[in-house]
Amino acid sequence: MCILPARPGQAGLCNVAPSENFFRTGLTKGCMSKAPLTYLWMTLLISGLSTHAQADPVDFTLEDLNGKAVSLSDFRGRWVVVNFWASWCSPCVRELPELVRYQADNPEVQVIGINFEDTSSDDSLAFLKPFDINFPNLKVSGTPLVPFEPLEGLPTTAIVSPAGELVERHMGPVTARHLQTIIDRRRR
Repeated sequence: MCILPARPGQAGLCNVAPSENFFRTGLTKGCMSKAPLTYLWMTLLISGLSTHAQADPVDFTLEDLNGKAVSLSDFRGRWVVVNFWASWCSPCVRELPELVRYQADNPEVQVIGINFEDTSSDDSLAFLKPFDINFPNLKVSGTPLVPFEPLEGLPTTAIVSPAGELVERHMGPVTARHLQTIIDRRRR
């Protein structure tokens, strides 16, 4: 899992710049001390409790990497997997093939990627090209996507029901099998 800056372009916990390779440079030493872990677990607990009290369907509109507006509500009636990622986040990069596989095997579910970094569309498209991405990827905006944000780390994957309810949020990489298990459990 990658610990996030408050917003793209800012330093994250332990002042690790998004452009630095968090894992290979030894920057993890001491980063996950008791205070950040306590804050992380309390935030997750509060955010997990608050998602069940939600009455209105969640929605957002962001531009895709070609400049077209895409809304979460465009996919109402389908399960939606919303995945926040960044190119500097190695777990995010490792899970991209799993998301592609899941989308190919489950056309009734819509995967949406959200690039959580301040890069140009051209750079993002070039980065994604080798992965043969088969789902829309959107650019994060300057306004937090409530209730999806604030994020505590990347990758973060949210599951939205066909009714537009945020039913689950998972921090850390996911596999195609894991996504299927989550959605199957929520369909009951």
